[in-house]
Amino acid sequence: MYNNERYIAEAIDSVLCQTMEDFELLIYDDHSTDRSLEIAHSYDDPRITVFSSERNLGPEGNWNRAIRDVRGRYVKLLCGDDLLYPECLEKQFAAFELLGADGVSLVSSQRTIIDPESKVLIKKVNFIDGGLKTSSEIVRKMVRLGTNIIGEPVCGLYPASLISATSGYSARIPYTIDLDFWVQLLRFGNLWMIDEPLCAFRISNLSWSSRIGEMRHEQFVAFMNEVALDAHFQVNDLDLFIGHFNSAVQSMTSLMGFKLFAGSAAQKRVIPVE
Repeated sequence: MYNNERYIAEAIDSVLCQTMEDFELLIYDDHSTDRSLEIAHSYDDPRITVFSSERNLGPEGNWNRAIRDVRGRYVKLLCGDDLLYPECLEKQFAAFELLGADGVSLVSSQRTIIDPESKVLIKKVNFIDGGLKTSSEIVRKMVRLGTNIIGEPVCGLYPASLISATSGYSARIPYTIDLDFWVQLLRFGNLWMIDEPLCAFRISNLSWSSRIGEMRHEQFVAFMNEVALDAHFQVNDLDLFIGHFNSAVQSMTSLMGFKLFAGSAAQKRVIPVE
């Protein structure tokens, strides 16, 4: 979390309300300047441990710090303004227990998009249907569609044993920091997608995606070109050609959406003076 005082209690509560109770919640504050750390410390639950930082590490540094010392069998990275729905851990854990031996290295789910007031904007984002997807199949489709079809960090659950085999989260291409990590995991196995929204991703005019704005297309193209160099995923020139076009469309659509959203939010904040 970083300066999430408005949302952090809602995020923590969404974890504590899980139907699966056997988990450890590690909260890493990235040197917040608001009341985020105070709110996190106010919880009295033995499953919670709170860590602070003497300086701001940024998402890359704080996310890598968060996964460095995990003790559980599986890991989920939850940003301080996102939410888990009650059955999220139970259903994703069950998928791994059933399919882990069959070469699954990542379990994800569909997600709901919410606004700063937790109002549902999109009930279910559904770029791919449920079930088993080979790593090559999912990466090629992601490249062709020019967008994140696996989901943000809140969507995924992965084995802690694979962390040491990756290079961690990398912000060399900021927009695709989560996708880069998913692709690293998919080098070791396939994806299982749960075809129901088990979490909520929050957007606002302060979110990382909205701040990146017009750089989104450029950064996704750079990411696609990197992935295409990995023979494991079998990305071809046609995939890249289609992806370049779709990425531009997705970028323009998202940018327009964020601008409309920001304008609407600004209007709601206007207080008339009589």
